[in-house]
Amino acid sequence: MRPTVLIAEDHSVVRMGTMVMLEQMYPNILVSEAASFDEVIEQLSQTKFDLIILDIHIPGGDNIKMIETIHLRQPGIRILIFSSYDERLFAINYIQAGAMGYVQKDASNIIVKIAIAKVLNDEQYISADLQKNMVNRWLKTGNKPKKGLMVLSAREREIMNLLIKGHRTNEIKTILNIQASTISTHKERIFTKLNVENVIELEQLVRAEMKKGN
Repeated sequence: MRPTVLIAEDHSVVRMGTMVMLEQMYPNILVSEAASFDEVIEQLSQTKFDLIILDIHIPGGDNIKMIETIHLRQPGIRILIFSSYDERLFAINYIQAGAMGYVQKDASNIIVKIAIAKVLNDEQYISADLQKNMVNRWLKTGNKPKKGLMVLSAREREIMNLLIKGHRTNEIKTILNIQASTISTHKERIFTKLNVENVIELEQLVRAEMKKGN
């Protein structure tokens, strides 16, 4: 097997580490790199890839909409999300959008290798912890209406995650490449949907929801 893989990540250290890992797994692998989503599009127009390892916040990307954009250019490509964001908040949305797996950047090398191997073998990768979390939530809610954090859209969850990490509007604007007014609108919707009045209450609610899934 000689897979072709595109690493879409703006941090050179992460790209290098991922490349070394891939070469250990597949000595004859062909690896390409992209540091922005514009470079991803350019690479997709030049080479047919078996797999793209994609960071959610690669510069120029549009978060979950990137999945559709990538598949429009290469319908058969496998997508593995490689993110620093908590899988319990984001993985399901990206997998439902068409990604075949989601692995956190703080996962062990063994876990990352398992995720890569599974996705390259046309298998979906979901961590054991996330599977447990999903089962627990299903047992508790069944087919009931969405509750807690599940009422938020993918974009609202991203902004929520940045807010509870202490990022201010100007920082979020730069990270997500969106207008400050858009952030304010999403923030207001988040507070309304979750019935909280400030970021402190939001953080407390998120912690409580995470405990429910464990």
